[in-house]
Order: sequence, then structure tokens, then C-alpha cells
Amino acid sequence: MSDFYEPPKAFDKRTILAVVLSIAVITAVMVIQYFFFPPQPLPVEVPAQTSAPLDATTLEAPALTTAPAAVPDSSAALAILDESAPIVEAFYTIKTDLFTARFTNKGGDLVSLRLNEHQDHEGPVEMFLSNPADPRTFTLAFGDAGTLPVDALMKVSQPDARTIEFSRVLAGYSASGELVPFTLRKRYQFAEGEYMFKLSVTMESSRPEILRTAGGPLAYTLQIGPQIGPEYRHLPKSRQGSDWRKIITYEENKRKVINTKNKVLEHDKTGAWAAMTGKYFALVAIPDSSTFNKTFINTTVDGFPGETAMSFTRPALAASAQTDVYHFYAGPKSSRELARYDNAMKNSFGRSGDQLEAIMEVVPILSWLETLLKWGLNFFHSLVPNYGVAIILLTILVRLVLFPLTFKGSKSTAKMQEMQPLINEIREKYKNNPQRMNKEMAEFYQKNGSPLAGCLPQLLQLPIFIAMYSLFNNHFDLRGAMFIPGWIEDLSMPDAIISFSQINLIFTQVNALRGLPIIYLASQLLFGVFMQSPATAPGQSKTQMNIMLYGMPIFLFFMLYNVPSGLLVYWIASNVLAIGQQIIIKRITHKHHDEIIAENKPGLKLASGKNGKGNPNRKIK
Repeated sequence: MSDFYEPPKAFDKRTILAVVLSIAVITAVMVIQYFFFPPQPLPVEVPAQTSAPLDATTLEAPALTTAPAAVPDSSAALAILDESAPIVEAFYTIKTDLFTARFTNKGGDLVSLRLNEHQDHEGPVEMFLSNPADPRTFTLAFGDAGTLPVDALMKVSQPDARTIEFSRVLAGYSASGELVPFTLRKRYQFAEGEYMFKLSVTMESSRPEILRTAGGPLAYTLQIGPQIGPEYRHLPKSRQGSDWRKIITYEENKRKVINTKNKVLEHDKTGAWAAMTGKYFALVAIPDSSTFNKTFINTTVDGFPGETAMSFTRPALAASAQTDVYHFYAGPKSSRELARYDNAMKNSFGRSGDQLEAIMEVVPILSWLETLLKWGLNFFHSLVPNYGVAIILLTILVRLVLFPLTFKGSKSTAKMQEMQPLINEIREKYKNNPQRMNKEMAEFYQKNGSPLAGCLPQLLQLPIFIAMYSLFNNHFDLRGAMFIPGWIEDLSMPDAIISFSQINLIFTQVNALRGLPIIYLASQLLFGVFMQSPATAPGQSKTQMNIMLYGMPIFLFFMLYNVPSGLLVYWIASNVLAIGQQIIIKRITHKHHDEIIAENKPGLKLASGKNGKGNPNRKIK
């Protein structure tokens, strides 16, 4: 069950509703139930089948003795006389290497789907979180999305260990409005090694004429929801808001995020598929026909998931028998798994061209860079099975690739440092003539290069940072990836040394003392000290330089306080490596400062002290 249905807790500041039932009412209900509705046997749990098919006779019920009552055209189809229909609700389990699926014969619905290889804090991840009052999903209703689902107890057969079929004879309508028996079948098929399963819905009339299941213009609605897992309540306070729910469709070869605005949204556009997604898991529904009308709902309650559901409504049947086929992907948002359904040779269902990777959260313009970084990260992880170490190795690789540009930029910066006395002389000489000073400075920079050239390596870090942020925030393999036990236990989440009640700051909300942001701030300030230069761009003051060197890191400290740990590990490692590179580059470039000055001012000799400054008494003629 999801938090939407969990009893509110005091520390969540939610209103606690207490409903007290009167003893007299309870007693009256019990008396009425005892005399007029004798108690039925308890539900039966049927063990999972591993080899032999299920013996359908084990749960057959005695013959019914009552005929169906008359049904208005707007109501759902009724169960009719069926001597083999069960009278006991029973549960059935299908297990593959990846799924443990649990069904009820009440409507032939799914009540649980667990991912065996992915753990939540209380066991395998549950992909469907249902209302405890009616724990069913994949329900069928004969009407629109607001129609009550079929509750009839259905017969069960199991052709093999990974297939289960539910069937029941119901009553539909002929063209003249006469009740006509028809058979409803729901068949679920699973396969080893697949996060996809198949659902076939068949309706077959007992007469060779068009069947109307509910007397209206619609055949049925398949309802999926009200929520997908994992449960939000498994995330500690420091992680609330780090998960989310979206509804995404794939229409005309394009991904589209559906904004329901916390309301029920009817969506009549055709599309290849529709999906309910979270940060790391997704349920994708792929109907075999694009004529279905879709209904979506996606609500939140105090930052927690309220209801995320979707329905597929089929138009009226055009034949006496009809089988609709759906394929469902229910599993991790992993490119490795999703891409398998673009190649029929790589999956058991022969699917191709489904483009399921469109559910992934990427920055479109930088998707190629994110893919490249992901490849590098997975490569290093294959060498060292620790994603924290893999991030550091990836950072070293990125720094090596950028080193030529970094070296060139640092040389330009060092050159400006060495020529700072000359720049100061120009400014001093023409301080009362700004136009002449600007002209002289422009000529100087044209000859010796602009001080902004040293900023290029830093600018290149921006797209890498954005791609890294997207990678660490969405890369499935980082979910639960530990770096340092007891401290950085999940690289996809912020670290937390001490947790406390939430404090609202200007830039962010703080509910924990985090170590990585503090280390990042120290490394960034130290990096600024090594990178600082006396040279300033035209019109830039010393105060502005200090704001950039010290103010920006402090501002970013708050902005990045709650980002994934993996991103800060990358940035800290990058800063440490950059400091080391700068020390080496300065040693290489410092020895050339006298030559640079001599080239620009013949006869001028600078003191080669620690500060590298020239003769302050030298004047420009």
C-alpha cells in the first residue's frame, strides 16, 4: 500500500481522522448478516506452479441455482448460470526469475507484482500499490473509466508454469437488447528473463452476432493503478521529494509528458504507448491497437504520491468475438533493459521498434554526452566494483581529456599575471582619458591575448556538469550504490551525517547536516585561491573578482546542498585534480615571465620574487 492510503502520522503534520462505529450499529449489521447472508468460506491461497499445470477442478464451486436479474442498459454485465463457477475467492502465484506475480480469481485481476532482483527497504520492490479496501489492479469494467470493475469469481486454468487464464460466462446484449451469454477471458503470459508480460482480453458471444457488453457505445475499460512503487514512505526525511511520478505517452514518434494538473484527464490522441514512471521504475502499457481512449490521473498529497493511474477504454465491438492484446513493461528505467524491445531478436515476445527508452529523463541537447559519460562510468565500475571509485576514475579521465585546453587557458592566465604591471601602467597613465585607455588596452590584448581566454576550460565544465547531474540523478545502477559505508550509502541521494527537523532557508530546505557539500565548499574556495589572478577584465574591479572567487562558491553551496552524492563526489574530485594541475602548470609557465615582459617592453626587467611582480617604478613612455 502507498502512503496515500497509510494512516497519517503525527510527525507528518497530517490530520488524524478517527471513525468510531456505534456498538448498536455493529450488532445490528452482524445480526442481519448472520440471518440473511450466511458467512462464506475464507479465501484460499493456491501455491505457485513450477511445472505441472493447475488442476482447475480443485476450486470448482457447486452449481448456482438462481437466474440473473434484469439489468439496465447502463450497468455492467452480470454473471449468469454457470455450474462450474467458483464461490470462493482464491489467490494464485506465478513466479519467474524477475517477477513474482499474485492474482485473484475475483475479476481475474493482479494484486501484486514484485521485482525479485530489486530490493526496497522491506523486501523486493512492489510495482503496484493498491487500495487496501480493494487490492486489485488490471481490473476490467464494462463501460467507461468511472464504471465499477467486474467482481465475478472466475474459473482458472494454467496451461504452463508461466501462463494463467481466468474465464467466466457473463451476460451481454444483442442488437435488440436481449441478454446474450458471452465468455470473458483474461490470459496473462510471462517469460523468463523478461520485465515484460502479455495480457490478452477475449470476449466471445454465444451467438454469431455483434456483442454489446454493457448496452452502450463502449466495450470495456482496462484500469491500471492507483499507484506504482516503490513506496515513498521508504525514503527518510532527508530524501523526501527525491522521487516523483509522471505520466508519459509516445505519440507520433515523440515523447510527451502529460500534465493532469491533479485532475482526471481524458486523452483521446492515438499513441504507441503510455507509461506511469518514477525516478527509477516504470510501468509502460503497449496496446495492440491505437484506437483506445485513455484516461490519466496523477495527483500528489503533501509531496507524497496520491494517485497515479491510467485506463484504456475500448470502443464497442464490431464482431461476435474479439481478442485484444496488451504488452506491459514493469521494471527498472534502465537503457540496457528498455532497449531490448527495439530488437525482436533480443526479447522473448518478438517486440521491435517500441522506443521504450523515451521514458528516460535526459537533457535532449546533451543526451550524447550523458550517454558517453554513462559508458565511461560503467566501464570503470566493471574494473572496480564501487561506483564512488568509478566516479573518481571517470573524473580523472575527463580531466586528462581537457588537459590540453586547461594548459592553454592556464598559460594565458599566467601570461596576464606576468603582464599585470604593464596593464597597471597603462591604466595609471590614461586614467584621465578613458577612451585612450580603452584603445591602448584593446591593442595590448589584441597583441597578447584576452584574459578571458583562461575561462574557456571552466566554461567547458558547464555542459559536463549538467550531463553529470542528469546521469547521477537518473542512472538506475546508482540506485542504492554505496561508496563509503556508514556515510555515503547511496550515490543517487544526498549524504546525511545528522538528520533533524526541516529548516527553510532562502536557497534551499535543510533537514540534515551533510558532509559532501562542506567538503565541496572547501575545495572550491581552495581552487579559487589557486586560480585567482591579479589580472581583471576591462571594467572589472577587485570587489567583483572577490565575489566571483568567494561569493559564487558559497551561493553554490546552498544550491547544491541536496543534490545526489555522486555529483558532489565528481565535483570535489575535479577540484582536487584541477588544483594539482594548476600547481604543475604554474611551475612550467612561471619561468617564462621575464621573456614575456622583455618581449613587450625591451629593457624592462622584472623582479623574480614570489609574487612575480615587476618593477613598480617602471613607467610607460
